[in-house]
Amino acid sequence: MLNSLNKKYPFNDDLKINARSIVSISLGIFLFLLFFQPFNIQNPDFNNRLIILATFGAITLVLLSIFRLVIPSIFSRAFSEERWNIKKEIIIDLLFVIFNSVAFTFFARYVGQIPITFHITIIIVIISITAAAVLVVTNRIYLLKLETEKLPEKLPAEPVAQSSVKKPEIEFESENKTDYFQLPADQVLLVKSASNYVEVVYRKDEKLHTKLIRNTLKSTEKLLSKYPEMIRCHRSYIVNKNHIESLKRDSEGLVLILLDYPKEIHVSRQYALKVKEAVRSN
Repeated sequence: MLNSLNKKYPFNDDLKINARSIVSISLGIFLFLLFFQPFNIQNPDFNNRLIILATFGAITLVLLSIFRLVIPSIFSRAFSEERWNIKKEIIIDLLFVIFNSVAFTFFARYVGQIPITFHITIIIVIISITAAAVLVVTNRIYLLKLETEKLPEKLPAEPVAQSSVKKPEIEFESENKTDYFQLPADQVLLVKSASNYVEVVYRKDEKLHTKLIRNTLKSTEKLLSKYPEMIRCHRSYIVNKNHIESLKRDSEGLVLILLDYPKEIHVSRQYALKVKEAVRSN
């Protein structure tokens, strides 16, 4: 459950689409209140009632703009594709629902002179939840449409039987479950211990990259146990046997040479036999 909450979730940062959705939702709230009259507004003047109902829509407009436009533009790094996940999406939607419900309640009670009963409170909360849900669904439809448009460009020129095979991905997560990322298994060269962290070395776009995640190598080894290509060769290293170029002996013992990796990886005696078998099988 916790792992699923930490999975990446695309945040729609398209200003035009967000602005259009926010205005549409706010207008929808105004029209709903105008035609269905769920609030008993104690004001005989029709124009005043119209202004009060329009203000409810304006409240949603302002709060959605703050949570979906202003805050993401200020803290753009936190809302980036690499950092945004399902848990953060739920939190920001929940905050909007709370703020919108509280703002509606205060405005209804002190400006609209509407008696706040349990029934009215439920209506306010439902309106707030619906506004958040409509925006989420609208954004998801837009992002899926973008992915669909890009799909023909992503399809490799391979037979259908091969392209339909999904490459296995390794799911790395921190010890306290707060950090999470995925990598295709064939991109990972090695994982090495780095004090209270492990450093994942991987190849992407013909370049080597590294990523630190707070965890122990022992825990990471358990996580990688279901990936037979990942083998332990040293107390500080786990390597991908598919990236081993050669195994040689120097004055200190056995060392591994990895493809496109500039450093030699020492092999401990306790892992020597396992490493030799892996090299032979390759």
